[in-house]
Amino acid sequence: MSFQIPRVLNNIVRAHNNQYIKPAKPKNGVASFVFPCRKLVFNYCERSGSSKSMMEYLQKEAIEFAKQNPQIEVVVQPRPSKHPIIRAFYTNGQQKTKCVRKCSTQEIPQVVKSLRDHSGRKLLRWNRYVISDTPSVRGIYSPFHVKEEHVISDLKSH
Repeated sequence: MSFQIPRVLNNIVRAHNNQYIKPAKPKNGVASFVFPCRKLVFNYCERSGSSKSMMEYLQKEAIEFAKQNPQIEVVVQPRPSKHPIIRAFYTNGQQKTKCVRKCSTQEIPQVVKSLRDHSGRKLLRWNRYVISDTPSVRGIYSPFHVKEEHVISDLKSH
């Protein structure tokens, strides 16, 4: 028994009510928004046990996801003798790949949603707590780092 979802999914995604779905024009403005994610590629192996949950997702939920997100191109490709992966392509030229070999059928929609909602930028680690254009030479003030207390009455008046 062979797995026939690629042709079925592509036909449903491409033709909705016998009309081809046009991709969104790349413009961001007051009345429009372009998703950063432009394409999702689902790769699976027909014979591998690690692709079982991916094939169940493709048969049951991927068609509904493609209908809800017409701005994202959904491609399903067999990848023999490899673990299942989901690859996302973004409008800024970046791509992100997630391996879903140990994911259950309930976890795959969360992975797809996170790839869809990701901006495509590389994740940066913030090492500083304060972000400033002009950093202080002395650092952040804290009353606990003062060695001696200053009393206002000790100051001489002029």
